[in-house]
Amino acid sequence: MTRKRSLIGSLTAVFALTGILAGCGGNNNAGSSEATTAPSGSAATTTPAATAAEVQKVNFSIVSARPGDEAFYKEQMDIFMKANPEVKVTVIANPTEQYNNALQLSFAANEGPDIFFIEGGQPQARTVYDNKWVEPLDSYMDDAFVARFPEGAFSRTSQTRVNGEVIGIPVRDPRFDKVRPLYYNKTILEQYGYSEPPKTHSEFVEAATKITKEGKGQVYGFAMMGKAPAVFGLSVSGLGSGLEGGVIGYEGNTIINLKTGQFSSKSATPVVEILRKLNAQKIVAPGWENWDTAQMHQQFAAGRVAMFIGAAWQAEEIRKLNEGMDMGIAAAPIPDAGRSGYRDTPTIAEPRYAMSSQSKVKEAAWKVLDFLGSVEFERANYEYAKELVLMPAAMEGIAMSADMEQIVKVMDETIRMAPAVNTNNQNYDQFSKSISDAMPKPKIQEVFLKAVVSNEDPVPLAEDYDAKANKVIDEQIKIANDGGIKFSREDLKYPNWNPMENYIIE
Repeated sequence: MTRKRSLIGSLTAVFALTGILAGCGGNNNAGSSEATTAPSGSAATTTPAATAAEVQKVNFSIVSARPGDEAFYKEQMDIFMKANPEVKVTVIANPTEQYNNALQLSFAANEGPDIFFIEGGQPQARTVYDNKWVEPLDSYMDDAFVARFPEGAFSRTSQTRVNGEVIGIPVRDPRFDKVRPLYYNKTILEQYGYSEPPKTHSEFVEAATKITKEGKGQVYGFAMMGKAPAVFGLSVSGLGSGLEGGVIGYEGNTIINLKTGQFSSKSATPVVEILRKLNAQKIVAPGWENWDTAQMHQQFAAGRVAMFIGAAWQAEEIRKLNEGMDMGIAAAPIPDAGRSGYRDTPTIAEPRYAMSSQSKVKEAAWKVLDFLGSVEFERANYEYAKELVLMPAAMEGIAMSADMEQIVKVMDETIRMAPAVNTNNQNYDQFSKSISDAMPKPKIQEVFLKAVVSNEDPVPLAEDYDAKANKVIDEQIKIANDGGIKFSREDLKYPNWNPMENYIIE
């Protein structure tokens, strides 16, 4: 297949549950116009009007994470349908928190959508593959299609593949989803004597403490989002991105040291301890335990919070609330002794848009996927969502905002390619869900959140959890071996990997 330039480093150069059930299952052909089928790989080519018998209905299930998501995708599908009148696309939007459950129910009822989002990264990609919900796309993609994407987007180590098969079309640069920057209010920091954001953990604690104490309830030096363990995990992974090299997954519930092959949540405890002490000393804004992202945006935009650690997409939401805010975006502080690791990303591309194995209009569904994998769509997505897309060509000629320039700088500074847990042996994928399901309850992020809220020492909690988690991994490896799956603890080890450099397999 034709290959294009690598993405790494290139960017700096240039709703209801019933909705998905009622609207899914694009199994019938109907319509009222006249057309000929557009050639493969040319979704933007205009065709004559279609006859009623030729129009095929495609149901497209999306995640509605922002207020404008549904309208954006409907607008894009209108553009697609104007060029492809033989296909009628219905967009079905569901909120993030309901999406995966709704998707599961629709497939269980044999009413799965024709095209759907893979929401939840590699674990969800594995789920849709193992449950046989997804149609492999290898036979649909030709060299011209692959050439639109950066080198490695569909390689054997790319997460667009499961068991060697391409299961989805990527759109975003995965580093955009992975980066965990420090957001700070420049005006507040300057008011309290800081001309730049804190660069080390001790500087961070000192600044947060000073601002809160001198702010006297009008402004707080730091805040977290604690309504759910996942959003609380943003603070852990951001502050932890410079910790012990070789450890992946600080934000999730599977924290593995790939140098030793052991579950290692204890390695995250230095930053959990920082957060615990700040909360115990009432330095963190009150009520943070119940804040979601929207509440954080409101408090930060209103000037009541000086600093927080979040995700890249939040910059745009904050600007909607306070366009003129003097906001800075920087790398999260690292340990006082210096950086020994980076925020990890194991892939250059992640699957986003997938075709249903249940679809009875697969050729029409592929036309939509071909459109979603076009430079034109990725460009529109970038302009709408302000999220870095995978194709550098899609962003050419578009001036980056100052916020986006800062985010790209933080991405380059704080993220490196790391091995995936399954890089040595993809047999791991066959029982990884069993490991996840068998992990001790409550999960480790819940344990960390409780330690901060309840003012408990996180070290013994993590040590106890690690012992139980490693026992689970050993037990699940044995069960897999007994079932004929070849895998060992050694497959989780990457002794020659230098965590200070990108891990890339040619």
